[in-house]
Amino acid sequence: MSKKTKLKLIVGIIITILVIYYSFKTLGGLDLSPLFHANINGFLVFVSVALTIYSNYVRGLGYTLGIDSTIDRLTALQIVGIGHAANMILPLHIGDGLRFAFFPDDYSALQRTKLVMIPAVADSIAIILISLLAVPFSGFTDPAIVHILWILFFACIALIVLLLAGLCFVPRLRRFMHRYLTINLLNMMLWVLFSYILLLVATWAGLAAFGYSWHQSLRLSLAVFATTNFVGFIPASPGAVGLFEYGVIVALVGLGIQQNAALSAGLLLHVIQYAALLPLGFVLFILALRGKYGKAVKRTLQQKL
Repeated sequence: MSKKTKLKLIVGIIITILVIYYSFKTLGGLDLSPLFHANINGFLVFVSVALTIYSNYVRGLGYTLGIDSTIDRLTALQIVGIGHAANMILPLHIGDGLRFAFFPDDYSALQRTKLVMIPAVADSIAIILISLLAVPFSGFTDPAIVHILWILFFACIALIVLLLAGLCFVPRLRRFMHRYLTINLLNMMLWVLFSYILLLVATWAGLAAFGYSWHQSLRLSLAVFATTNFVGFIPASPGAVGLFEYGVIVALVGLGIQQNAALSAGLLLHVIQYAALLPLGFVLFILALRGKYGKAVKRTLQQKL
């Protein structure tokens, strides 16, 4: 085993230990006592967890069936799932940066950067579009959130105009866009959009599990999607602990739900995210390490025996 491989393996082990440590530390910061006396439908919680996991798989298809067909589905899921899981236990959206390590080894730093940034922009556009559609259908009227969403929407329009201007007057940008502005980019955007629709449905199932009717849960989930994803843009605590619950409270209180009930519902939705993303991310992380270094470790052990 080369020194470089040994170093990477040691770093991988250290990261694994840190991930386990910060998982317990972050989960310990969640006060789940308001859920102890709630009447929660376990089957619908399971459905919500399954939909959240599946949304990560669909998000990964944005690579495989979108902008880079050379990335296999497992690798794409590792890039997405490990990044999301890391964001649940590490602050400042550090998980987004960890995605760089899980692209194929022969990818350059520039190529990895492009393949992280382009889907990230697609994420933002999908969130803004769904939120703008969700707010009026939910009946949510909080002026501050609605105002900010409209600002983000027009900022996206302005960005598109700037890109079109750049295509006309900046040859280097035109060459870059000709490479990536293809049918594959549109396919990626559609898969990303579908993944967020699945997350919206997962939120709907989670609120129904808390006891709200299906019709009421749909209205509530539309508002919760907008507010929680809005606060999710703020790089802050691991898993947005506190911020996520605040977003749920703003959404539900704005639709007539009492604050205590809104807090409990927010905690349940957050627990669902952790139950889906942490095990998924940990399994994918172990598979990634095994795939990168398993053969080298096995060969070294055979040589010693």
